[in-house]
Amino acid sequence: MKKLAFFSNSIEEGSPARQILERCLAGWPSEGTFRTSPFERVVVYGEDLTEQLEHHRSIPRLSFASSFEDAMEEANGWIMAAGMNAEWTCPETEVEQVLSLSPKESRGWIIGHPAGIASGKLATLFENIADRVQTGTSLPWTWRLPEQDIPPGTKLAEAVALVRGKFPTAEQEGLDTLLALTSHRWGGEPGIAKVTRLEGRDVWKAAREQRFSWDLFRAAVSRTNSKMGDATLDGRTQDIVGLGMIPGMAKGTRAWILEHRDGLKTTLITVDGILNDDNIAVRSEDGKIFSAQCYRPPRPNDHQYSRLMDRVVSFLEQGQPACPPERTLLWDRTISLMRRMRQENLMETSWNGPPTSYTMGHSTWKP
Repeated sequence: MKKLAFFSNSIEEGSPARQILERCLAGWPSEGTFRTSPFERVVVYGEDLTEQLEHHRSIPRLSFASSFEDAMEEANGWIMAAGMNAEWTCPETEVEQVLSLSPKESRGWIIGHPAGIASGKLATLFENIADRVQTGTSLPWTWRLPEQDIPPGTKLAEAVALVRGKFPTAEQEGLDTLLALTSHRWGGEPGIAKVTRLEGRDVWKAAREQRFSWDLFRAAVSRTNSKMGDATLDGRTQDIVGLGMIPGMAKGTRAWILEHRDGLKTTLITVDGILNDDNIAVRSEDGKIFSAQCYRPPRPNDHQYSRLMDRVVSFLEQGQPACPPERTLLWDRTISLMRRMRQENLMETSWNGPPTSYTMGHSTWKP
């Protein structure tokens, strides 16, 4: 691939944008080997990025553009990556610029959550080039411990994702991961019918009332290797679920219960103060439970971005889509609904947007 256009609002150290850009320039480890960058030229555009990348100026393949138009001219592919360390939102105005200028024969990937892509003018732009755009965070693509997946066509009853961080970053990653986990179930994704929001002690009250599965929560916790509490003080092994320690350890817990139109229930729970990793658990209709840790290798290398780059490049070079555009729309509409519920202090609401359904015959994740 000759020219890659790269856009971001900020490329500070450790941000998704910096992690992805440096792989575009230098390469990354992939399946036991080191994969060199396929991009002969990487043209970067974004406000103040020249100063932030001062130490990269000596890299021959890197250059800077003076405008969106300059960066996109004759580009064979493009990437837009969220800046602001650990924040996954790509600004709506910049997404609009990039989508409107995307060359007819090029493909692009938005690393992060493309705010507003399911509504207004941005939705029309996305619809026109939807087969040439993919979106997503790094969490759905990273390694799973153990490395196992749900077989395509499995009938699912319930799923739980445990993630960490502030709103909306944790919700963006968690929902992205849940959709990757369940979209290839039997019948596909018919859309979401109802969303319930819980905070603080109401989360654990809902668990006692069996509004979400405590067994799945326990199964997800069982995959952690970084329990908080006494384990961080003196290394002791504790059954933090069985001993009833969870509510006392939790810090600012949020939970979202999503009721899908086919009866599947998916619950997203933040576990700050409880765990220091991200975990998933799913139960099929026949009672089988699948659980895993979504492994994030430690900083500064953050090699979950290497897994993401494998998928990005396969799409940019070969056109192999990871998921259909309807999944991006459902992701954005759900995050937008979560934002509105927090702003208006709503604890429960029915789906208020157009139903978003799609079918996938395969999993987006690969071992």
